Amino acid sequence: MKIIEQQISFGNEELLLTNQRAIFWQQQKTLILSDLHLGKAAHFRKHGIALPSQVSVHDLQRLQQLLLHFKAEQVIIVGDLLHAGANKEVNLLKDFIATFPYIHFTLVKGNHDKFPDYVLQDMGIHTICSHLNIGAIHFSHQHTNQNTFSITGHIHPGVSLQFPDKKRLRLPCYVVAPQQIILPAFSLFTGLDTRAVQSNVICYAFYEEGIFKIS
Repeated sequence: MKIIEQQISFGNEELLLTNQRAIFWQQQKTLILSDLHLGKAAHFRKHGIALPSQVSVHDLQRLQQLLLHFKAEQVIIVGDLLHAGANKEVNLLKDFIATFPYIHFTLVKGNHDKFPDYVLQDMGIHTICSHLNIGAIHFSHQHTNQNTFSITGHIHPGVSLQFPDKKRLRLPCYVVAPQQIILPAFSLFTGLDTRAVQSNVICYAFYEEGIFKIS
């Protein structure tokens, strides 16, 4: 797995966007991601849709490599950590967090995070909230129209690129506006919303070999 970085300034802070669907905030030693949707594949299989059982394992392996690469001391998950009810894939989370006793895990709850707080705490989540402020930056799963620098998730943003040979490619992206960053979905098993991206923003699209700016 390659980790490629793109530095940006946001709210007077320096952030590193990566091609692995997460931001590293070096000053805070914090990894920021959204929409992990653990258990989504198992939820679909339960309803008769055959999907590979290794989806969540692969996502957690990517997360592990990011934590080790950046030597993170905190993880902020900006909503939709868990997709649905308890299942074996969700149970992987508790074992995963236990391997990082020195990292503080924070969940800013999203619309899919229906588990009671005590269940999330038993999984190892240290802080559970609906909104979070660190310095000048506000975290929430969906945009709240507050006059702050905000980092949100929820919409799984992507871009659609047209090439001269008429081929079209869809890529996940970060959406960066003057006072908002919309995170890509961390899980590889999500769709992309290319219609919700407004025209007056900067997008940083990425793939396994790189990250590039689209304005």
